Amino acid sequence: MNLREIIDQLNEVYDGEPWFGNSISTYLQEIEPELLSKHLGTGHSIGQIISHMIAWREYVIGKLTGLDLKIEVGGENDWESRQFEPADKTELYSKFKSTQKRLNSLLSEHTDELLGKTVPNHTITFEKLLCGIIQHDIYHLGQIYLLKSSK
Repeated sequence: MNLREIIDQLNEVYDGEPWFGNSISTYLQEIEPELLSKHLGTGHSIGQIISHMIAWREYVIGKLTGLDLKIEVGGENDWESRQFEPADKTELYSKFKSTQKRLNSLLSEHTDELLGKTVPNHTITFEKLLCGIIQHDIYHLGQIYLLKSSK
């Protein structure tokens, strides 16, 4: 896969017409604010899942800009423990949209050469990281859909 294809996939999943159904942008716009705190059992709420997705996108942005960011898997900077309120919807949507714009901007400054480079302080390449964030978004979008659809 080349960088242009990765950017296209990132945009398709975010606000295009992906094969699997509605885009992230469509789902985020359609979520009723009251559902941000919805969860099943001891699982994460819709708001926590969206916040988690944003955290990992910010991590990728940090790696692209040379910051030595770390996310402790399962830690507070990975999964927020707070409960989200209806008033948080605008901020979450705005942050998600901002990460999309920033990723597009940063990736457009690079060539395919970036994909073969190792992510600082990792053993994976940027290609693996970028494809991973797309897969991560799709996975969690499925969780959001299930939570939104559950009674």
